[in-house]
Parts: sequence; structure tokens; C-alpha cells
Amino acid sequence: MKHDISKDIFVFQISDLLRMMKQHFVTEEGTEVTRSQIKLLITVWRNPGITQQGLAKQLEIANMSVCRQVDTLEERGMLERKTDPKDRRARRLFTTEKTVPVIKEAIEHLKEVSELFLTPLDKDERDMLIRFLNRMIEYRTTHKAGGKS
Repeated sequence: MKHDISKDIFVFQISDLLRMMKQHFVTEEGTEVTRSQIKLLITVWRNPGITQQGLAKQLEIANMSVCRQVDTLEERGMLERKTDPKDRRARRLFTTEKTVPVIKEAIEHLKEVSELFLTPLDKDERDMLIRFLNRMIEYRTTHKAGGKS
């Protein structure tokens, strides 16, 4: 007997929705980057100067995996590492001009996927959903991560 409590638990619903969205985000045949590289590039683009450790934490993958991807993207001229002026041991990551068209294309595709999933909602419902999600993100960002407060 199947027990379907997932319709009542927010985390299950968000997880299911995210899984479905990921299935729709497919890199086109012949593009120069993989889906995981696009995710990495967009994260660096949204957080210029992020460290590899910070990137690994944000992407929830091992430091070595990030290091290999960063090495590959740096060799291809899509990322650059710069020494942190405050800590010469730390290296900060930045996207390059070569990355701009790749990110623009990925963002357009993300907009298409978003539209696909937002289709059943009217404009007011979409605006409300975005406001609620932003409020939830802001709340969890300003409160202890993993805490119950």
C-alpha cells in the first residue's frame, strides 16, 4: 500500500518540483558546458569573488569536484582565479567575458522552464509565490542555519 503524505509536507513538494524542473533543464547537444558546469558558472556569476570552498559548500559537492571543474573552466577561459588581497593564500573566483553568452543562454532556458511550471498560475499568484519564496529564503538566511528558530 502506497503512503502518500508528500502532498502535506512542504519539503516533499519542493523536492518533487525541483526534481521535475531539473529534468526539463537539459543542455543542448553541442553546447560547450555541462549542466553541472552551468550551475557552477551561474553560482560564481551571482557571487563574484567566491572562494572554491564557499562554492563547494553552496553547490553541496566535494572540494575536489569543484577544483576539477574550476580547473577545466579556467583552462577554457571561462573562469579566472584571483589572489585575495586580504589573504594571499585564498583564491577568489570570477567569470570572464567568454562566459557571458553561456550564462545568458542558460538564463533564457531557465526562464522557459520557469514559465512552463508557472503556467497554471495567474500574474497575482506568481507574484505572491515569488514574494513568499523570497521571504522564506530571507528568513532562513538571517536565522541560524539548521536551527529550529
